[in-house]
Amino acid sequence: MTLRLIHHAQAQPLFSEQRLLTALDVAERLGVSERWVRDHATRRHPRIPVVKLGPLLRFRQEDIDNFLMSHLSSTASKILRDGV
Repeated sequence: MTLRLIHHAQAQPLFSEQRLLTALDVAERLGVSERWVRDHATRRHPRIPVVKLGPLLRFRQEDIDNFLMSHLSSTASKILRDGV
């Protein structure tokens, strides 16, 4: 019996090769405190997706980008979408 591996062109890897961000990196990017980032990564809303490595919190850049896009005001979203 021969095993064949099927490659799906549309499949996205769960983790890219990009460096994971720290809470401080995310805080600087969002212009908020590191505590705000930690609160929203662990228990608050809106929730920031997080990768937990034991007690460490790390963040994927694409998750932060998606978080930002999902929280844009309707006017900002329209400008980005329509290029106005």
